Amino acid sequence: MPPKIISDFLERNLFNKIKKEMMSVPWQYRGTTADVEDTSNFLFYHNIYENDKVISNYYFSKVLMPILGNLNFKFLLRAKLNLYVKYPEQIKTNLHTDSDMPHLVGLYSFNTNNGYTEFENGEKIPSVENTMAIFPGNLRHRSVNQTDENVRLNLNINVV
Repeated sequence: MPPKIISDFLERNLFNKIKKEMMSVPWQYRGTTADVEDTSNFLFYHNIYENDKVISNYYFSKVLMPILGNLNFKFLLRAKLNLYVKYPEQIKTNLHTDSDMPHLVGLYSFNTNNGYTEFENGEKIPSVENTMAIFPGNLRHRSVNQTDENVRLNLNINVV
């Protein structure tokens, strides 16, 4: 199954309200991206849901629930906000999968920039605001940071 791209995923007023919430997220620093061995780049993140537990009640209700309401799935595995900072050059992180178990990945972009997600076959999903990309979790992919905007904001959701 190739990635499915859904533009204008949320109604514009709801999207603007949620995007505004992104300005108050208490971000945590991580010196690697998805692969703990890959120190080529870093990110700031905020876990919302993981291991059958709501970690961030406020962002669960204000950010995650409106987005999940537009998806069809049986079980939420993980939800995490990501913030990448601008670099003078694009850095391609190591290819990875988010989990070893069968799942789908939902990658929702809060802003448009020249960063993207790249798959092992070279296919790219650009970061376009209010766009959801859904793809099989067994597809190895990587994050590529932006050089044109101060931040790249996205929500990574893993579902079955």
